[in-house]
Amino acid sequence: MNKISTVRVTRGSLTFLEIEVDGIPLAHHFSGRHGSHPSQLPPLCWSSANVAHRAKVVANFLAEGPSELDSGRVPVLVCEECGDIGCGALAVRVVREGEHIRWTDWAYENGYETAQEITWSKRPGDFVFDRKTYESEIRKAL
Repeated sequence: MNKISTVRVTRGSLTFLEIEVDGIPLAHHFSGRHGSHPSQLPPLCWSSANVAHRAKVVANFLAEGPSELDSGRVPVLVCEECGDIGCGALAVRVVREGEHIRWTDWAYENGYETAQEITWSKRPGDFVFDRKTYESEIRKAL
């Protein structure tokens, strides 16, 4: 079982909730050949987002609303500049399994082309979270 937590972070003029899995920022679960990590940020609680957008993002993370991606995956790391999935996003299927939430089936998507396999040398497999803890952490974005 993985542990999820969210931490409020400010980068420049943007404040958001950093997602940590097992104490490591989500982007650091991906690594390139030379140790680089994706520059994308989690779309939770961006200070530039309006309340309706925040609610939609939270509903997607909770598997309670339709994803903006045709594949049904949820963008969990998006463009650090604008948050638009059109710039490309790392996305995952969020699946409710009784008392657990599973993140599975990772892909790189942009909303207008076919999903692509993630090519980072190091990338996560499935994450499985306690549903109550997960929901509590994600709802902090509201």
